[in-house]
Amino acid sequence: MSTHTAVGDANGITIGPGEDTSTFERELWSLIDEIPDPHIPVSLVEMGMIYDIRENDGDVTVEMTFPCMGCPAYEFIQNDIESMLRPVEGVTSVTIDIVWDPVWSKDMLEPNVREKMRDAGISL
Repeated sequence: MSTHTAVGDANGITIGPGEDTSTFERELWSLIDEIPDPHIPVSLVEMGMIYDIRENDGDVTVEMTFPCMGCPAYEFIQNDIESMLRPVEGVTSVTIDIVWDPVWSKDMLEPNVREKMRDAGISL
């Protein structure tokens, strides 16, 4: 299991690939970082929605959350992740685990992401 690196510390939340993340898992993180949030001009990774990515013998598990329950883009976002990862050589299956603990918070956003959002007219 990957160890996370700190993105935001308001709730002791740690997100992102850690030191023990494999090269292949880092590639998967990079791919998911290309998927934009459908509502905000930043990626799912930048939004702090991706908590972990683990790979075991081709089986990939993405642990993620959403900024709110009842998000109208649940299925859309999950389909984007699966569509991005399934064609990758070495990936045989993709499982997405939706978790609500820790609860997503805007405190998880790094300063550069906050700036991107403000530049797009989104107040925080």
